[in-house]
Amino acid sequence: MRPLMRNILVLFTLTLPVLTLHAAESEPTPWGYEGAHGPLQWGNLGPEFSLCDKGMSQSPIDLLRSHKIGLDDIQFSYKDAPFHVINNGHTLQELEPLSETVKSRYPKHGQTVVHFDKDSTIMFDGDLYLLEQFHFHYPSEHTVDQRHYPMELHLVHHNERHEAAVIAVFMEEGKHNPFFETFLEHAPAKIGEVIDDHEHFVNPNDLLPKRRSYYRYFGSYTTPPCHEGVIWAVMHDPIQVSAEQIQRFRTLLGHNNVRPTQPLHKRFVLESQ
Repeated sequence: MRPLMRNILVLFTLTLPVLTLHAAESEPTPWGYEGAHGPLQWGNLGPEFSLCDKGMSQSPIDLLRSHKIGLDDIQFSYKDAPFHVINNGHTLQELEPLSETVKSRYPKHGQTVVHFDKDSTIMFDGDLYLLEQFHFHYPSEHTVDQRHYPMELHLVHHNERHEAAVIAVFMEEGKHNPFFETFLEHAPAKIGEVIDDHEHFVNPNDLLPKRRSYYRYFGSYTTPPCHEGVIWAVMHDPIQVSAEQIQRFRTLLGHNNVRPTQPLHKRFVLESQ
């Protein structure tokens, strides 16, 4: 793939989950985590953000009332990838590369993990999803019995129908985390800055807990325009990062980036036994 075309695809992938353009404008609607552009005002910033206020399946949620059931294991097939991190002003985000054999970020009918041997994928509910990007929130967006963890990791995937599946991992204060240290050492401090380092590689497997049981529910993106229809898997077990690493992330970002928990309404939260 030509470098120019790859850059266009990378830019499209970066902006798709978090920015919405007016039909007749070239500038995205500004939003943030504080003041007049904060989460409590997202639904009032423009008609394209109306789901943030009126949606009935919004995320994040509190994971207190769940139904235990035999859920299928999620099959992770994550690969090493060059360090490519963007500071978009809302979070620090690692963007997954496109392999030479992948013409689209979405699998086609009948394709399996074998077809994406150089790309990070998961098998979830019988569907193949490709990893688009992962990013972090401070503090956690989901809560358990209204308790926040210090941080939360989101791994964002899409399947052939352009449906999203997000794996969430809580991050608690504890031991120094070597993988997160590598991320922090190379993460850009300035908004809009991109670090593209092909000498260092990252593998999201290193940010997953050993036990892979999880909560499962249908929700939305936790950022505007708050599109619904997202399947969430929130891992039971947290991973550990040090107090110093947590503070360094907060300093790099410059602010908290958490949306308050949303009403469950008539949804069910399932929990693997």
